Amino acid sequence: MGKQRNKDFQDITWFDLESWAGSKIVSRGRSYQRNKYVSDLAITGAGELVAWVEGSSTYATIVSLDNGEISSICTCPYHSACKHAIAVILEYLDCLENGRKVPEAGMKDERLNLTSQDIDDEDDKYDIFDDELEDEDMESAEHETSSKELALEGFLNKKSKSELINLISDILEQHDEVREELEFSVRLKTASSPALAKTVEREIEEAASEPGWWSYRQGRGYRPDYSRVRAGLQKLFDGIYYDELIRLGEKLLFLGTRQVEQSDDEGATAIEVADCMTIVFKALRDSSLPNEEKMERAVDFLLRDEYDLSDGLAEFWKKKFSKKEWSILADRLLARLHGLITEKKEDTFSRDYRRDRLTDEIIMALENAGRQEELISLCLKEAEITSNYDRLVKHLRKAGRDAEAEEWIRKGIAATSDKLPGIASGLKRDLLDMRRGERDWNFVAAVLTDDFFGYPSINAFKELRKASEKAHVWEPVRKTVLKFLETGKMPRKNQSDWPLPDTGLKESERRKSGEHPLTPVLIDIAIHEKRIKNVLKWYDRYKNNKQGWSHDALEDRVAGAIAHDYPDKAVGIWKGIAERHVSQTGVKFYIDGARYLRKVKGTMIKNGKANEWATYLQQLKDANRRKPRLLETLDALSEKPIIRSGK
Repeated sequence: MGKQRNKDFQDITWFDLESWAGSKIVSRGRSYQRNKYVSDLAITGAGELVAWVEGSSTYATIVSLDNGEISSICTCPYHSACKHAIAVILEYLDCLENGRKVPEAGMKDERLNLTSQDIDDEDDKYDIFDDELEDEDMESAEHETSSKELALEGFLNKKSKSELINLISDILEQHDEVREELEFSVRLKTASSPALAKTVEREIEEAASEPGWWSYRQGRGYRPDYSRVRAGLQKLFDGIYYDELIRLGEKLLFLGTRQVEQSDDEGATAIEVADCMTIVFKALRDSSLPNEEKMERAVDFLLRDEYDLSDGLAEFWKKKFSKKEWSILADRLLARLHGLITEKKEDTFSRDYRRDRLTDEIIMALENAGRQEELISLCLKEAEITSNYDRLVKHLRKAGRDAEAEEWIRKGIAATSDKLPGIASGLKRDLLDMRRGERDWNFVAAVLTDDFFGYPSINAFKELRKASEKAHVWEPVRKTVLKFLETGKMPRKNQSDWPLPDTGLKESERRKSGEHPLTPVLIDIAIHEKRIKNVLKWYDRYKNNKQGWSHDALEDRVAGAIAHDYPDKAVGIWKGIAERHVSQTGVKFYIDGARYLRKVKGTMIKNGKANEWATYLQQLKDANRRKPRLLETLDALSEKPIIRSGK
C-alpha cells in the first residue's frame, strides 16, 4: 500500500497542487521548501508524509493521498491546504528526485498526536495578515520580542522594592492609560456599591463612545474594549447589587445598540456588549423583584434590542413561572398594545414591526397562561392591521382549526399578493403543506403549475413533476408547461382536456410574452430529461438570440450533457468559456480558465485527438506570451509530474 502511495506522490503536477490549495499558497509553499523550512521528513506505513515546518511557529504537518485526492492536517491556524503542506510535498518530491532516502515514521511519532488534537487558534492573526507581513519578518520580530522579554525580566529581578516603586511611579506619570488601568483595578477592589456603580457607568460611556471598525486586509482598526465594563458588572453581581446592575444594563443596551448600529467590525462590538448584558440578565433573574415585574423587564430588554444583544435572556426564560404570573404579564403587555401610538414620521413598515414584536411577546404570555382563545383572537385582529397572516395561520393549525386556517390563507394571499409577495408566498407554502398532508395531489399540482408559470425554473419543474406524477396527470401538464416556455401560452382553466382544478387563488404575475422562448429553462429541462438533441436545439437558439450575457455555468452544463454524443461541440463550448477567462488579467481568471481547459483536454484525448490538444495548447501560449503567470498555468495543464519518473 505504501509503495502505491509513493507512486501517487510522484505523479503530482503543479496543476494538482494549485487546484487543491490555490496558486498563492503553492507559491509560498515553494518558497518555504527552497528556504529549507521543512525538517525531519518521514513517511508512515500508510504512505502519509510527516514533517516539522518552520513558520510563525514550528508546525507539525501530515499530508496524505487517497485515490489522487490530496489532504492534509497541520497545527497552523489554517489547519489544511496550507503552505506548510505544500512545502512538505515538494520536499518529499525533491528527496525522490535526488535519491535521498526518506525514513519511516514510528508509531509513537509525536507529530501524529499533535495533529489529532484541537488546534489553538490564538495565533490566527499571523496567517490572516500574511499578505501584509512576510513570514520571515514575523519570525524575526517574534525572536526579537522574546529576547527583549527575557532581558526585561532579568532587569526587574535585580531591582529592590523601593526602586520598583519609583520605576512604577515614573511610568504612571508618563503613561496615562497605565495609570487609568491601575486606578480602575484599585476602585474595583475597594469602592463601595454607589461609587463602583458610578465607575462602571463611566466605563460604559467610555467604551460605547466610538463605533468599532476593522479592516482584515490592512490588519488594523478599532475594537471597543468592554473588559472593564465586564469586570465592574461582575463585581456588582458578586456583591448582590442587582438593582444597580439592572439600571446599568438599561444604559448599556441603549448606548451599545447605538454603537453597534454605527460599527463595521464583523460583529465584534455586538459580541462585547452581549457578553456584558448576560451578567445583567443574571442579576434580573436573581433580583428580589416580583416575578411578573422581572418578566416585564425582560420583555422590555428584548423589545429594545435590534441586534441580538439579548441572547443571554434565553437562560432567564428557563426559570419556571406560574400561569398567574404569565397572565399578569399578558395583561400588562396587552395594555401597552392598546395604547401604542404611531409616531407622525413613522412609516408603515416600522409601525407594523413594532406591533408584531410586542404581539409576539403577548402571544407567548397568553399561551403560557392557558388563554388560547384570546391568543387566536389577538392574532386575527393583528393580521388585519399588520398583514401578519402567517402567524394567525400557524396558531389556527396548532389549535386543529385547519378549515379556518385555509380560509385565512386565501384571504391573506388576496390581500398581500401585490404589495407583500413574500408573505403571500409563505401562505401558499402553508396551504401546500396542508394539502400534501391530505394527499390532495391534484390541488398541489395546480398550485405548483401556477407558480411555475410565474417563476419558471428547473427546480420548480422538478417539484411540479413530482406532484403531477402522484396525481397521474404528468403527461398533459408537462406538455402544457413546455408549450408555455416556448410560446408564453397558458391553458384555459375551463378547457376539457386540462386535468387540474381551479385553486381559487390569485394567479402569480406573468412574464411578458416577448421573453419567450425561455431558452435557459428549456435547456435545463432537456438536460434533466436527457434529451440531448433538445439540449442542442435550445442552446443554439440561446446563442443565436444572444439572450443576456454568456453564462458560464449554463454553458458548462450543456457541454457536460452533450460531451458523450457530440464531443467536438462540447469542446468548442468549453474552449469558448476558457478563452473568455484567460483573455482577462489576473491569476484567478487563469485558474478558472484552466479548469475548463482541463475538460477540453480530457474530452479530446478520450476521442483520440491528443495531437490536436497539444497544438491548441501551444497556440494559447503563443497568443499570451506577455502573460508569464498565465503561461505557468498553461504549462501546468500538460500535467507532467513535478519530478520525472525514475530520475
